[in-house]
Amino acid sequence: MKKALLIYTLSLAAILNFFFGILMAELVIISLPEKEIGAMDTFPVGPLDPVQAVRQRPEWTSHLVLVWQYETDILKDESLYKQAGLHGFHIDRGAGEHDLVKFSMEKRYPYYVDHAAGKGILYLRKEEKHKVTGKNHVFPRPYSLADPLIINELKDHLRKNVDATKKGFVLAYAFDDEISLGSFNNPAEVDVHQISVTWYRVWLKNRYKTISLLNESWGKNYQSFEDVQPVSFEDIRKNHVKPPFAGWNLSCWSEWRAFMDFQFASVLSDLTRYTNGLDPNIPAGFVGGQGPSAYGGYDYSLLCRAVQWMEAYDYNGTAELLRSFWDDPRRIRMQTYFTGDDYYKNSWALWYRIANGCQGSIAWPSGWFNINSETGKREPSKKLTEIAQTLRDAQGKASEFISHPDTVLDTDPIGIYYSHPSVRAGWVMDCIVHGSTWPKRSSSIDDDNLTSGKLRVSWCKLLEDTGYQYNFISYLDVQEKRIDLSERYKVIIMPQIICISDAEATALSEFVSRGGVLIADALCGLMTETGKGRSKGAIDDVFAISRKESLGYMNGRSITEINGELYNKPLEQRLEAYNGAIKYKDMIVYERGTKGLSKKAEPAGTADVHITNYYKKGKAHYLNLTPVAYHHYPFRNGKMGKQWRKIINALLKDAGLNPRVEVIEDGSTSPLIESLLWRNGNRYCLALIKNYSYSEGISGEWIFDGGKIEPGEVTIHIKLNLDVKGIKNIRTGKDFGSVNGFSDSFREWEANFYEFEERNF
Repeated sequence: MKKALLIYTLSLAAILNFFFGILMAELVIISLPEKEIGAMDTFPVGPLDPVQAVRQRPEWTSHLVLVWQYETDILKDESLYKQAGLHGFHIDRGAGEHDLVKFSMEKRYPYYVDHAAGKGILYLRKEEKHKVTGKNHVFPRPYSLADPLIINELKDHLRKNVDATKKGFVLAYAFDDEISLGSFNNPAEVDVHQISVTWYRVWLKNRYKTISLLNESWGKNYQSFEDVQPVSFEDIRKNHVKPPFAGWNLSCWSEWRAFMDFQFASVLSDLTRYTNGLDPNIPAGFVGGQGPSAYGGYDYSLLCRAVQWMEAYDYNGTAELLRSFWDDPRRIRMQTYFTGDDYYKNSWALWYRIANGCQGSIAWPSGWFNINSETGKREPSKKLTEIAQTLRDAQGKASEFISHPDTVLDTDPIGIYYSHPSVRAGWVMDCIVHGSTWPKRSSSIDDDNLTSGKLRVSWCKLLEDTGYQYNFISYLDVQEKRIDLSERYKVIIMPQIICISDAEATALSEFVSRGGVLIADALCGLMTETGKGRSKGAIDDVFAISRKESLGYMNGRSITEINGELYNKPLEQRLEAYNGAIKYKDMIVYERGTKGLSKKAEPAGTADVHITNYYKKGKAHYLNLTPVAYHHYPFRNGKMGKQWRKIINALLKDAGLNPRVEVIEDGSTSPLIESLLWRNGNRYCLALIKNYSYSEGISGEWIFDGGKIEPGEVTIHIKLNLDVKGIKNIRTGKDFGSVNGFSDSFREWEANFYEFEERNF
């Protein structure tokens, strides 16, 4: 008993020490009953301020391919690496790896350190995953991230591993791989560890101030914050399966999930700062990042403040979110590089990363090295030999401009709104079809069937196909007034942003009133930021619309747009809510009972679409259409895709925007060649890449919606609506002079890069 009491007392002291060290967070102190935690304590409650960016080391001048040490050993395979144009690797953990560090110093081979905080805490192993997934009730997390003893263990790993590896040519420290609150994005109702629950109550008190305000928002009757208990989705599921949304209230579940996202990011932020204390010159972060979803901890508005670099799988717009949130100052982005048996896909995948601003790739070298059956010696495989020249080119001069830490993507003044509360609400809508089996909605099902994720990708592709680039807008930046929307944007797009706080509504209304253009597709503002339904949308007055929810959505029978129960069926069949839906020029009408109050609207059955309202100095467009299917190549390349490009082109031109780059192929503008203008001072690099529709699987296979790629070498004509001089193809060395239009050869499985200078910078 005395021993247990001593351990508990030491634990409390460690708690105080841990949370005192999290300098980025506002701290509050709340008196809690002894039965809860035993003493007065302090907890971070927000806002979560960004950790300081760490500039990539000066030797890192171009895109780097770092080989994961799987089926290979750099100390034994160095000569094979050279044959394949490889000169980077990874160190696992670090303590005891003195030979690898020495090799790096002698050969000047760069590496990153993975599992620097160990394995099995931030990433739960198989036996631990089973404890928290597939269940419909709240559960304590194995290795609670609220437990200071666990945090100290992570820091102990970091201290040993960073101390062992910081003397070499290290590029970045990764805490762990594929980290999560549970397992990937699988539903896991964690963490009800005693300290975690206490932290939750402190967090709630800071947000609501009084229990009466929480009760009013949640529709509850708690006597104090100490009465609040975390709830599972199962506790609210049955009351949220059909419209009207005015009758919904997700708050008690949504706030629990929001807190767990905050806890996850707070811990990562603390680990980042701790690692910087060990080595202030090298960025800290993690690898194997997941797409945004209701579970796992992947609120990118928070995560992008918590770490200094990341390698994330390209699921549902993660690359575009990271690029947007990490543009100034620029932080390091990498992606995993898988290779299949198709040379063209392997080549395109690497060039696509570079064109879109990834400074590095982490290569999974499965099948890259073989044993020669005749000589018995190791040698590069055919797959690796085929891609070797591409690896050399990609890590050479072609990628230097884009990889420079002072280079940023020069986007158009277009913002796409990112609202993680809306991601949660959208997940609830998606899960209606699962009923009580929702705990079995695996991460792989979620990745392919999360409506908010596919909608995000569709808007990205739609803008890219019409010749524009954009940035995502963090809902937290708007709530916390960290951004002046009117200063940065002319157009803001709201992709089914169903959850909007009063602060966000005010900011968006002011944006339009000051001359901005707001475009919403559907569902805009029908809930608060906590998921409480509204009788009318938060900014319905700006759009000048009225709603009659009794008429339903899409086909009038469902509000689940992508049916995850049909996960093994083609997308066309999973979009069963479109069967019987109202159509407008081959596009799907989303809200069957929404009408425009202004004079400018198009009738479509019982609803209006493309509703335009002049609001003070600006305009608001409520489309009442869903572009979710646009990301899918058959739709994107068909009648529906053409109609969407037509309507968006018109809206953006009406806002005073025009594409700065036009790529013409076979006499007409090619919607599938993406143009990206990277700027460094008065110098530009124009990257052109074929913008295929694709998904990247963990298995390493690249799946293209259009089927088998049959790439060719074509002639394209590039028109620049810019005043430039000295245009040069970086890869071929061809000089085009100071012109606004020129033709060049383009390989559809590679990328073209052109450097030039702006005349009147």
